[in-house]
Amino acid sequence: MKNLILVLSVLVLIFGGLTIGYCYDNEADGEYTFNSPPVEIDRDEIPYGNSAINKLERGVINMATFWMEIPAEVAKVSKEQDPAAGVTVGVVNGVITSAIRGVTAIYDTATFPVPSYTKPAMKPEYAWKAADDKIKAWLW
Repeated sequence: MKNLILVLSVLVLIFGGLTIGYCYDNEADGEYTFNSPPVEIDRDEIPYGNSAINKLERGVINMATFWMEIPAEVAKVSKEQDPAAGVTVGVVNGVITSAIRGVTAIYDTATFPVPSYTKPAMKPEYAWKAADDKIKAWLW
């Protein structure tokens, strides 16, 4: 537990330190100073899909819903073969796929400050979307 707290503290210090920056001061001949007025940022101009928050959100949601790959694979195999194969082979495929989804979710969450933000490690982007698509295809 102490090691976990130590690692989290170091990560907070590292990522917190990366956010400290200088403002550009035009009046000081291009010098970088802390005395410059703050830069105005229009939040409406920042695309949400191309941000670190989107990557963090994708990771957290997939960490909570990675298990939904199991019923999705059961439905997929049941449609392609038969329900008996869905209950056996589909469960095994689902466990493997959900493990991969869980690992990619941890990766997205741990590396959210690092670009690229718009390229999910798995398609579809969210586990619940995969489950929804496969179950609908099986039932309808």
